[in-house]
Amino acid sequence: MNRIIFYFFILFLLFPLGNAFATYQTEIGDDIFILVQSTVRNSDGTLIAYLESTKFTDLNLSALGSFLDFEASRGSDPIVTIDENKFQVIQRVQSQSFNSEELVASTKLFDNANGKSILLVRFAHDGYSIVPGDNLESIWTFVRPIS
Repeated sequence: MNRIIFYFFILFLLFPLGNAFATYQTEIGDDIFILVQSTVRNSDGTLIAYLESTKFTDLNLSALGSFLDFEASRGSDPIVTIDENKFQVIQRVQSQSFNSEELVASTKLFDNANGKSILLVRFAHDGYSIVPGDNLESIWTFVRPIS
């Protein structure tokens, strides 16, 4: 029995779990920079959790590009200049209220195409508990260069 545990331990050291998941870090100047800021508030409005990231575990760039083209056509998103380069800033707010207890361990952005839900971006994070009446608000900020 001790040998089995020993071999399992050695195997675990040879293949660390930290390398099992890919992440995508976005930065200003990339094709698309993404920032998500999520707040969870209880029914009284008290802040329960705040998370933000520019690092994502799932990133569907082709579908995201189409989504941003559509979103940009809907309004007047600002154009900013950084070091003589022009960027379009698209910011959208996603809200969700909960009516049951849950554990939320990721923040996701989906799009609907041809009646099918497509995952665009996923930010995996430490989980937080949700109870009925809690509200999640995610502010998605996208910055992309304009030529």
